[in-house]
Amino acid sequence: MAKDPAKTIGQMLAKLVPRVQKVVEKNSQRLWAHVLSRHLSGETGPDRLARRTKLLSGSTRPLPVKLEGSKVSGGIGFGAKYAKVHIGPAGTSFVIRPKHRRFLAIPLAAAKTAAGVPRGRPLDGIWGPTFIAKGVIFGYSGGTKGTQSKTPIPLFALKRSVVIPRRVDPRAHMLEWVKPKFVADLQALLQPGALK
Repeated sequence: MAKDPAKTIGQMLAKLVPRVQKVVEKNSQRLWAHVLSRHLSGETGPDRLARRTKLLSGSTRPLPVKLEGSKVSGGIGFGAKYAKVHIGPAGTSFVIRPKHRRFLAIPLAAAKTAAGVPRGRPLDGIWGPTFIAKGVIFGYSGGTKGTQSKTPIPLFALKRSVVIPRRVDPRAHMLEWVKPKFVADLQALLQPGALK
């Protein structure tokens, strides 16, 4: 007697769904590792960001795999609020404007650590006496005790806005990279005997 086709398909789907979930999880992990090593490390370039504080790379995680009806979803998520500044379609940019003041204070070399992280804010007091001239905040300290200078040091440039180019394109740098690997893993599930 021939098997019931509907029952057979149901059994195949029952075996297939958890395996598809594993493929999605595997490729989400693969994509996460790729984004961290290729796009969120090294020097800042056309398609990557240097790690300065590690806030963006540390908050980037594979998403939990979800099954909603017949849809299996996964991927990666960026937990840092400022991820949208750097991650977006190629050729686009993000404009940053001050929210509570007239100007943004952009730290210059003397106001940053070797990693490029600001040592403090313009009014923190670590700069000694400060003054503004030609759109620049000057001070007399490099940000650490005992480094008081006799001549003013340019610390912060005052800007009404800053345009940041988006460097990591979700489609080109993530989806297109993981797609062939993901498709190959799915095709392996459909090989004869794979669902036994």
